Amino acid sequence: MKAIKRLSAWLHDSNVDSTERVFVLLTVIAEIGVTIAMLGDALSNESFFETAVLIFVVILVPVATLLGVRHRKIQVSIHIIILSLVFIILPVVFFFGGGVEGGSVVWIVFSFLYVGLVLRGVWRTAMLVSLTVLSFVGFLLEYLHPELVVQHTRKMFYIDSYISLIVVGMVIFVMVWFQNRLFQEENRRAREETLKAEELNRAQNRFFSSMSHEIRTPINSILGLNELILRQEDASDEIIRDANNINGAGKMLLSLINDILDFSKIEAGSMDIVPVEYRVGDMMSEIVNMVWLRASEKGLKFNVDIDPQVPSVLFGDEVRIKQILINLLNNAVKYTQSGSVGLHIESEDTGDNSVLLTISVTDTGIGIKQENLPYLFDAFRREDQEKNRYIEGTGLGLSIVRQLVDLMGGTVTVNSVYTQGSTFTVSLKQGVVITKAVGDISITSSGGTARHRHEHRFSAPDAKVLIVDDNEMNLEVEKKLLGDTEMRVDTAMSGAEALDMALRARYDVILMDHLMPEMDGIECLERLRVQTGGLNKNVPVVVLTANAGSKNRELYNAAGFDGYLVKPVSGVQLEDMLLRHLPAEKVFRTDGSDMTGEEMRTAKG
Repeated sequence: MKAIKRLSAWLHDSNVDSTERVFVLLTVIAEIGVTIAMLGDALSNESFFETAVLIFVVILVPVATLLGVRHRKIQVSIHIIILSLVFIILPVVFFFGGGVEGGSVVWIVFSFLYVGLVLRGVWRTAMLVSLTVLSFVGFLLEYLHPELVVQHTRKMFYIDSYISLIVVGMVIFVMVWFQNRLFQEENRRAREETLKAEELNRAQNRFFSSMSHEIRTPINSILGLNELILRQEDASDEIIRDANNINGAGKMLLSLINDILDFSKIEAGSMDIVPVEYRVGDMMSEIVNMVWLRASEKGLKFNVDIDPQVPSVLFGDEVRIKQILINLLNNAVKYTQSGSVGLHIESEDTGDNSVLLTISVTDTGIGIKQENLPYLFDAFRREDQEKNRYIEGTGLGLSIVRQLVDLMGGTVTVNSVYTQGSTFTVSLKQGVVITKAVGDISITSSGGTARHRHEHRFSAPDAKVLIVDDNEMNLEVEKKLLGDTEMRVDTAMSGAEALDMALRARYDVILMDHLMPEMDGIECLERLRVQTGGLNKNVPVVVLTANAGSKNRELYNAAGFDGYLVKPVSGVQLEDMLLRHLPAEKVFRTDGSDMTGEEMRTAKG
């Protein structure tokens, strides 16, 4: 009984190859069948040679199988048994067991099944061909020379054929039953694994959404407070320099976090491309200012060359294009110790109101060895580890660049000479919104100790704004960032408090956080719109959230929010959003810019 239980456990062990399990079960069942056939031959005075071969089979098969399992050489056992079956057992049983008028024909059918189930590849093909040829030769020899076959009596023919039919039939029945059971088990395991993968994917999305919120919330406070420091006109040069460094480090931290979160989204298949209208000049100014400081700190020359003929307003995923450019430029700065980093942008009209936007990032850095180029865009891979061990980064930047470019239907190529530098070129098809050329873009650096003399874009002394957020520090930062606009800014730390305040005062705009305890921003908005006696049923409500991503944007649009801002948010972003929603009669626009310092002309030459 122990042996049977052990065999049953082994046959149901999913870690064992299914072909090997089928072989062992087939062998056990066939062994029983052959034993029955041998006893039948002995009782019916069958040919001595046939009986002797069956005795040989009864001894050989279990010995070979047992040795194969014990020494983990089952494939060797399979080959030995198959070769014995095809070239020894079947010919003897055929010629000494009545030929066509014997049970050997049924065993030939069984042999085809056995070979098909337990062999693979070339062996399976070779044995199937061998069985076919040997069967043909046996039938032909018996037809031409019937004296070569030991003939059965009529009685013996019926006995032998019946025993063979029942034995082989039972073997096939058991095998089909076992195969179906294997398939059912595999399907069940596959379904379970699919459910686990789906749940893991959902859990992973929840985790990264939570991570995004939890990380962006404190960064919002850090960068917001830092912006307030940079606005102080009485701050020393040392304080301004430190604040600029904090600003650069904070944005770099945010970039790394975005890389990790976005890589996980791409791997999970939940990354979407969201095309919007964007101004090429504004996008370039933002990107260059983020990289300029890091390049100047390393003493690198930063060359920007934007073709003046590029259309001024395009249609594409501005956020992802920024991410591609920032990753490529950051990499260029990281791996360049001296010389320069360059950004070149041009476009080519492709018809149907679209252009092929070509972006090239060049550097005079360490370059890439030719043998490493095929692996350059692999995740977590960094070439030349010995030289680059002191360079920061996640190793995800170029992998994300390639995957984002693929998602947008573009191409990315690299040309590099080791020790001399590299050029990365990205080509993306973009829609054209305004065909007017971008012209000569003026970009102003704000790095080093250059002071950010903040000039608010408007004042609105008669306007009232309500900010709802469960984080007290964020409320304080956002309120101070809007201090120069002269608006009345009220704050609430929960949805319930916001609803209570909405009964007592009418606001021109409400900025609402999403994830808050007890009542989240979406529920608060829904109640606000139907609030009995409420004074703010039709007031614009802008979601101010740490949950980034296209799916969240769709969620907020469907919920009925009038705008969408992702933390960390700057004073300029807050002012721009409020300008869109404040009543025009309450707004007094001001001229001026908050950018001072070195100026760059981007047109070639």
